[in-house]
Amino acid sequence: MSSTTDRIDIWVDCDPGIDDAVMLACVAASSDRLQLHGVSSVAGNLPSDVVTKNVLRLADFLGLPQVPLARGAVRPLVRPAQDAAAVHGAMGLGEVVLPVSTRALEPEPAVVAMQRAIAALPEGRRMTLVPTGPLTNIALLLRVYPQVADRIDRIVLMGGSTVGGNVTPYAEFNVWGDPEAAAMVLGSGLPIVMCGLDVTLKCGLTREQLRGLLEDENPRRAMLGRMLSFYTPVDAEWRYGVCVIHDAATILYLTNPELFSGVTCDIEVDCGDGRRGETRVVPGGDVLRLNDVDMAGFQEALLGQLARL
Repeated sequence: MSSTTDRIDIWVDCDPGIDDAVMLACVAASSDRLQLHGVSSVAGNLPSDVVTKNVLRLADFLGLPQVPLARGAVRPLVRPAQDAAAVHGAMGLGEVVLPVSTRALEPEPAVVAMQRAIAALPEGRRMTLVPTGPLTNIALLLRVYPQVADRIDRIVLMGGSTVGGNVTPYAEFNVWGDPEAAAMVLGSGLPIVMCGLDVTLKCGLTREQLRGLLEDENPRRAMLGRMLSFYTPVDAEWRYGVCVIHDAATILYLTNPELFSGVTCDIEVDCGDGRRGETRVVPGGDVLRLNDVDMAGFQEALLGQLARL
């Protein structure tokens, strides 16, 4: 196993969510490559109470290390919260209900827990933030604790699109959910890797591979298969013939960057009402916008990680 100093220091901010569950499974299976420092929730796919319970339950179910688990923003910066229960189910994990967790939440809000974890890193090490929901918590972190920017290596986020949206014709759900926060983060000047619909629609499993998960003797893998099967009737999740697992692209990019390609640019977020959440390419160079993936390689790497659960 790699030493701690060889691993990438990460904090995950998420809104579980079926694809968030698979993403966290990849984190749990990649402890040789990733040093997890904490997980926070953010209102997005479901309201805060639901996604926060899911963070706790998934941490137990997947065997995540004993790291801080923190509750984050309960609503976007400016707009009312709107969820995606129709896609993920009323409890966020399809028809799966996991056992109640034995873990406890941090007593302080997510931005405080994130700041503390970043400040506690040994000299010379920097945190990679991995947000896979609306960017509310990350925007608040950068606004309340601007000094953390010097200790952030990069932000590898799932969100945005330059190929059309999945919640409106223009916008991807995470950015649409809190466009003001997305504008703050994408305009922060920090190094950002944008795993948007340009690439994530190609990141998923075939029906045969999904059936293999469902039939797996390992209860964790079989349960993830059950969650993903909830997507089966959703045509938008099969655009390229695979059951899309958007959020897993962030972790696979960290562990297997050679599978992905992209272009460097800057991204402008539309915060108006007409094209709310649209992300447009503008001249510049702070954002690596991923736009392609070795699909077969992604599937092999993802299934290889899940096999280690």
